[in-house]
Amino acid sequence: MKINFPYGDSSLDLNVPESNLLRVLDRKEMAGLSDEVGAIRESLENPIGDDPLSDKVGEGDEIVVIVDDNTRPCPDKLLLSPLLERLRGAGVDTDDISIVIAYGLHPPLDKKGQIDLLGEDIVEGYRIVNHDPGDTERLGETSKGVPIEVNKEVLEADFRISTGLIEPHFFAGFSGGRKSIMPGVSGREAIYGNHGYEMIEDTHSRPGELEDNPIYRDSIEHADRADLNFILNVLLDDRDEIIGAVAGDPIEAHLEGVRMERERVVSKVKRGADIVITTNSGAPLDLNLYQTVKGIYHASLAAKDGGIILVASECGEGIGPESFLSLHERADGPEEVKEIIRNEEPIGVQWENQLLARVREKNDIYLRSSLDDESVENMMMEPVGTLKDGLRRAMEEMGRDCDIIAVPKGPMVIPEVS
Repeated sequence: MKINFPYGDSSLDLNVPESNLLRVLDRKEMAGLSDEVGAIRESLENPIGDDPLSDKVGEGDEIVVIVDDNTRPCPDKLLLSPLLERLRGAGVDTDDISIVIAYGLHPPLDKKGQIDLLGEDIVEGYRIVNHDPGDTERLGETSKGVPIEVNKEVLEADFRISTGLIEPHFFAGFSGGRKSIMPGVSGREAIYGNHGYEMIEDTHSRPGELEDNPIYRDSIEHADRADLNFILNVLLDDRDEIIGAVAGDPIEAHLEGVRMERERVVSKVKRGADIVITTNSGAPLDLNLYQTVKGIYHASLAAKDGGIILVASECGEGIGPESFLSLHERADGPEEVKEIIRNEEPIGVQWENQLLARVREKNDIYLRSSLDDESVENMMMEPVGTLKDGLRRAMEEMGRDCDIIAVPKGPMVIPEVS
């Protein structure tokens, strides 16, 4: 069976023997809306669990709109125009609106990058603020003892709105909602606390889980203390077209969006596979190996212990943060990676190293990418030149009668083994 796997801005085809193929796991298909902007306006006019913006803001109010950075495919070029139109219609002056790009600990964009993200009209017409994790105000601690540190610009506003994309998240359950605050506009110590070793190691810190997820529960406390007032979140199809929009209360509206998303992303299988073939959903999510851990982790949920994960991810911008590579280079194996984190945290982007090490404890990882072989090997993976070659080697290792599961868009699907 020929299966298409997203890779960078293009894709790769792979013939998988049908006699070995257990399942192809994909999101349930839903057609993009014929009037995306109309759906956004409709959600703003009928917010969930809250009053319309026109009843909440007005002349003289200083408004902050928090948006995702370029590592998320959130369509802010579409979202911002009707949202800003709604604010101006309520009497808010353009000069009183600031747009804060929520980088977390990611590097900030230059002006060209901001234009690519938001559009020239927005960048030229509004005040754009790059979040700086070193320029925050401390607001105490959460019930987990994690410091609450929030961007000062966000706190100084009279009203805070965030846009976002609701999709599975490999350790926070689902993206969107409160994540614009934690980690989006939070300080370094706060992010390390929320993403700390024990928080990540908790068995409830996984894709699709919110209720008992300590990372989600902790981030709710951050958003509450930061007084996040209103959200506008969307769901996207495989063509990154909007299939649903929710607006309103940061908790209630987000949970309604999560309910919609959960119905189409959870995919059940009867048993785990010897080989799982996946990607990080192509550009922009597979721009580096750091981001690719998401797809790898999701694939591991469908893999047997001792199985192999074959992943295609272009990684055109390299490994990612230098600390991501250097931590792995220090260790002789995945167990030592976790030991270093436990003993030395906070360190680098430890959560990504930790989750990658957790997968490597039970699965080998074969990587098709544009990275050099030495870098791939230093990250405790096996480089392969093509998907075909990777599958051949994996089947030689696991046996010709092995079971195979394909997850063409790894981070977008939550496998559940029944």
